[in-house]
Amino acid sequence: MKTSQQTHDQALAEKNQDLASLLEKKYGQWLGQRFFEVSSSAQSSVVHVNVTIRNADKSFFYPIEGRINFEDQDLGQQEARDFILDYIDAYIEEFLAGGEETYLPIDWANYDCEGLELQLRGQILNVKLEELADQLMGQSIFKN
Repeated sequence: MKTSQQTHDQALAEKNQDLASLLEKKYGQWLGQRFFEVSSSAQSSVVHVNVTIRNADKSFFYPIEGRINFEDQDLGQQEARDFILDYIDAYIEEFLAGGEETYLPIDWANYDCEGLELQLRGQILNVKLEELADQLMGQSIFKN
């Protein structure tokens, strides 16, 4: 028998997958072989959302993260999640339609939208290359 937390987690995972599918339909013309992954969580009074644009081998991996203290902003948890997702969606449109030349800061930066404060960050990574480098470093080529 599932606990209420397991049921909630499963429903959230399904919502996140549905959202990723919607983003892929909306931005499909710019994605090529890339796709979206969406996750979100809440701890204490902070909602955290991660929307990642990536390809299968992770040679392009762009996690776009947003967070907001929903209690400080007088928002409900779901409302805060939706607010962050809307803001990230607007950024993704600007990023993709603008030829992928608009970037977020690597470290958390404050943004003000409609009188609400949130934080965003993002960094394009080549995880495939990083994993290969880690493998090479793990193989001590300098052994005698």
